[in-house]
Amino acid sequence: MKVGWIGLGNMGVPMVRNLARAGVDVCAYNRSPKETELAGARTVHSLTEAVQGKDVVVLMVSDIAAIEDILFEHGAAAAMSENTLVLNMSTIGVDETVKLAQTLQGRGLRFMDAPVLGSVKPAENAALTVVAGGEATDFEQMKPIFDAISKAAFHIGPCGKGAAMKLLVNAYLGMAVEALGECLTFGRENGLSAELMLSVLENSAVWSPIIAGKRDMLLNEEYGAQFALRHLTKDLGLAIRQATQVGAAMPAVHTTLDTFQKAVADGYGDEDMIAVLKHLRGQKQA
Repeated sequence: MKVGWIGLGNMGVPMVRNLARAGVDVCAYNRSPKETELAGARTVHSLTEAVQGKDVVVLMVSDIAAIEDILFEHGAAAAMSENTLVLNMSTIGVDETVKLAQTLQGRGLRFMDAPVLGSVKPAENAALTVVAGGEATDFEQMKPIFDAISKAAFHIGPCGKGAAMKLLVNAYLGMAVEALGECLTFGRENGLSAELMLSVLENSAVWSPIIAGKRDMLLNEEYGAQFALRHLTKDLGLAIRQATQVGAAMPAVHTTLDTFQKAVADGYGDEDMIAVLKHLRGQKQA
């Protein structure tokens, strides 16, 4: 199976490395020239070369605007062979996913939405979770790719259902990060140290992998992005837009999005999502 990979951000690089280590024939392209060690995968500087003659083209970029720029403005879709499977692992809206699938299928291409759950560490450890929407036969064909990058892969349903599941998870994630930030701020104002709060939480029913994964950041107060705050903010907006379309009430997500947008406006958007804590510390009740 020949794979073209588009997007070498924080997540894309370790995912490509794991594919190469698993013996998958993969070449990678980044819109901004980027030289990095890919453990056997090739880096190419031509978008056409990245997608031409490939069985699968994976998209791992920031949003729908980047996807449309790559596929249509810069001609990636036109350069693909008929029946190529476009595998979108980026997080975009459900409506955007369905429209993209229809457009590509109208051009004689196949499409599957397969966003992943997890951040940089799980990506490095091939421990992501894939939530895929599309044809069952395409899902079966993609198992070698999913096995190389993830601990589990789920076929959620037709195109768009993978995107819906990813937005569900990220909405929950956003609220969890917001709740953690608020409670740690409450504890700090009551004279409790971060180390003590985290030690007590670890021995309570509310401890979770997300808190464990952020422990060192919180103790060291260093917020290098594993999952940038601005990206999670974008995802919360997508979740709310989809909720509005289907009539699902998400009042807590609305509140969380408002806080995140203010944190991004404060300049924390390129830091890790847990940097919302810095914004919350600056808020004082009257």
